[in-house]
Amino acid sequence: MSTPHLPPSDLPEPVTELFAAIAEALDVPLPSTELDDERAANRLLGLRAAYVRHLLESLASHPNVSIHRDAADVRGHIEQTPVTYTTWETEKARAAAGPEQYPAVTG
Repeated sequence: MSTPHLPPSDLPEPVTELFAAIAEALDVPLPSTELDDERAANRLLGLRAAYVRHLLESLASHPNVSIHRDAADVRGHIEQTPVTYTTWETEKARAAAGPEQYPAVTG
């Protein structure tokens, strides 16, 4: 079965918006090298991936349903599942700032 070539510019705007929102949901920042941050990043990606998988399964099971609100729903889920861990970029910036920016905590 041959599939006709369909460039993204020919897709309806709600579809391209949904694709963009899915990409945003799955694009979580790399965690710092701390084990807790790595675990938190994996949990976050797992939550978001499960949400996207459920949405796509729902769309595949109900081909006549409208998708005009789905991108907004995905972005709403992103807001409900924010990044709460230290990212690699933050860790790198702290290291570049030097120890004088972050004094040692003494007990």
